[in-house]
Amino acid sequence: MRVYPRGTVVYNKEKAYNGINLISTAKDGALITKMDGRELKRYSVNPMPAKMLPNKNIMSISSFRSSDFGVSDGIKLVEFDKDGRVVFDFDKFKFTEDRGYRPKWMARAHSDFQREGNSLGYYYPGEKIIQGGNTLILVHDAIVDNRISDKTLLDDVILEVDKRGNIIWKFSFSEHFDQLGFSEEAKNVLYRNPNLRITERPLGNYLDVTSISTIGENKWYDQGDPRFHPDNILFTARAANIIGIIDKKRSRICYKLGPKFSDFKKIDPVVGSAFASIIPRGLEGEGNLLIFDNGGRCGYGSPTLTSPSGLLPFVRNYSRILEINPVTLSVNWSVDPRDFGFSIPMNGYKFYSPYGGNLQRLPNGNTLITLATEGMVIEITPSKEIVWQWTCPYRTTTENVLKNNMIYRVYRYPYDYLDVDESENEIEEIEDASYYKLKGAGSFKSVAVTNVNGSELNNDIDPLSQESESVLDLEENKKVIKRNESVIKYVMQNYFGDTIKSQKAAIVIFGADRCSHCEPLMEVMQVLLEEEFKEISCYYMDLDKNKDFAEKYEIFQLPRVSFYKEGEKVYEFIGEKSYDEIAKLIEKYILEI
Repeated sequence: MRVYPRGTVVYNKEKAYNGINLISTAKDGALITKMDGRELKRYSVNPMPAKMLPNKNIMSISSFRSSDFGVSDGIKLVEFDKDGRVVFDFDKFKFTEDRGYRPKWMARAHSDFQREGNSLGYYYPGEKIIQGGNTLILVHDAIVDNRISDKTLLDDVILEVDKRGNIIWKFSFSEHFDQLGFSEEAKNVLYRNPNLRITERPLGNYLDVTSISTIGENKWYDQGDPRFHPDNILFTARAANIIGIIDKKRSRICYKLGPKFSDFKKIDPVVGSAFASIIPRGLEGEGNLLIFDNGGRCGYGSPTLTSPSGLLPFVRNYSRILEINPVTLSVNWSVDPRDFGFSIPMNGYKFYSPYGGNLQRLPNGNTLITLATEGMVIEITPSKEIVWQWTCPYRTTTENVLKNNMIYRVYRYPYDYLDVDESENEIEEIEDASYYKLKGAGSFKSVAVTNVNGSELNNDIDPLSQESESVLDLEENKKVIKRNESVIKYVMQNYFGDTIKSQKAAIVIFGADRCSHCEPLMEVMQVLLEEEFKEISCYYMDLDKNKDFAEKYEIFQLPRVSFYKEGEKVYEFIGEKSYDEIAKLIEKYILEI
C-alpha cells in the first residue's frame, strides 16, 4: 500500500497567487480553504460547480435528481450569501413526475452557469459588478429528433433567466445540429448509438456540453471580428469533441473546432475537451483560447480496435493544456505530462483527468489546473514550476461508484471575498512523494546492487517511450490522421494503379516532407476541392516513402500534380499554382475532355 499526503502538499508563498480556494467536491459540498489547506467554510450544496460572484455570494446546484431518471440533473440553481441565506433560485424549466417521487419543477441544471458581468466565475481585474444581472444556465432536456437518432436524446440547452427567474432567451443545440459539422459517417454512428446513458429510460448524451461562458471584452472584437462579440457564448461538447462559439444575437454557431480532427489544423487534435475559456482582458495572454484537452474517449467515426462500432473512437490516455490564438490557431503555451517528468505513454496517466476539471489564469500570470478525476489542483508558473498543490482528502462513499477523491472544479479568489486575513501557515514540503513511507516501514534503497555478469543498469531509457512514441512517429501519426480526415487521401505505390483506375476523375499530388512548396499547394487544393470540385478524388504520395515509384517514373521535381481521367493521365504540372489557375486547368483537362 502506497500512502500519499493529502491537503496542501506544495506551497511556495512567494511565487503563488495567494488567496482563498473554492473547491467543488464530489460528495462533501462546496469547500473553501486558505492556501495552507485550513478549511474556512463548507456548504451543503452539490457544486457542479460552485462559483463566487463579485458581490461575494456563491452560486451552486442545490441537489440532484435521482440517477434512475436523469444524468446529473440539478433540481435548483441557487445563489446564497456567506451565511447560507438564499437570495436567488431557479427551477422553473421542466415539471417532472419521476416514479416514487413527488412531482416537482426542476431546472435540470448541470455542469456550468454564469452570472452577467462575471464571464468565467472567477476573479480577474476589471470584472464588472452588475446588481441583479441575468444568469446563463446550462440545462438538460429529453427530446426525440429523428434527424439525429431514433433514440431519446439528452439535449443540452442554454437558458438566460432574469433576476425573477423568467426565461428570456433559449438555445437548444439539437435545433442547430446541422451547424455542428458531423461527417456522414459520424452521423450514421450517432444515429445508431447517441452515447446512451443507462437510466430507467436510456438517454443519448450525444454532445455532453460541459462548459459555457460569455467571451467578454477582447481584442479580437475590437479589431472587427464579430465572432468574438463580448456577449457570444463559448462552449465545449466533450463527447462530440467540439469547441465552439454561439452568436447570441443570431442564435447560431459562428466558430467551431472539431468534431473532425482536421478541424484543429495547426494543433495536435484535441480529445474530449471538458473546459475552455477566452482569457479575460487584463490577464496574461488576454484574448487567447485556454483549453483543457482532457483526453479519454470521445467522438463518432470509423471503427477501431477499441471501438468496433465507431462510438467514442478517439482515445488518448493523458491530458494537455493548450493556450492558442483562436484566430490563427498557433500554440502560444502548452502543458503535458512530459513537463513534469512523466514519460508518454507509460506515465502519462499521472497528468490525466478524462472528466471534469477547469483552468484559471491568475492575475500574476500563473495558471490554476484542476485535475478533477485525480482529486488534485496545481498552480504552475509560465515556466511550468508547481508552486501550489492541493490533493482532496475526502473520498466518495456512493455504493455504485468506486471510492475516489474526485472533485469538479476549483477557483481562486482574493482574501477579501470572504473577509479573511492573509496569514498562512508554512508548509513543510515532501521532496519526493514517491518515497513517502510509514513510520516503522523499511528504508528504501538500503541494500547494495548485486552485479550480474554481462548486464548493466540503464537509467536513461524508458522502454515504452521509444520508437512507438518518438517525436518523428508522433509527427507522422499526426499527418496521417489529418490526411485521412482530409479530402486529399494518402496513396502508396502498391495500390496506385488500382486506386486511379477505380476513379472517373482523379488528381495525384506527388510530394515529400522536405518539399517546402507541397503543403501550401495542398492547402489550396483542399479548399478548391471542397468548394468547387467535390466530385473529383485527390490523392497524395510521399515519394520519400515510395522511392521505387519515383525512380520508375523519373519524378525528381516536387511538387508534381497529375490529372487522370478514366485511369489515364491527361495533364500534369510542376510547382505551385494559384486557386484560379488550378480551377481553370481542372475545367480544361478533366471536366471538358
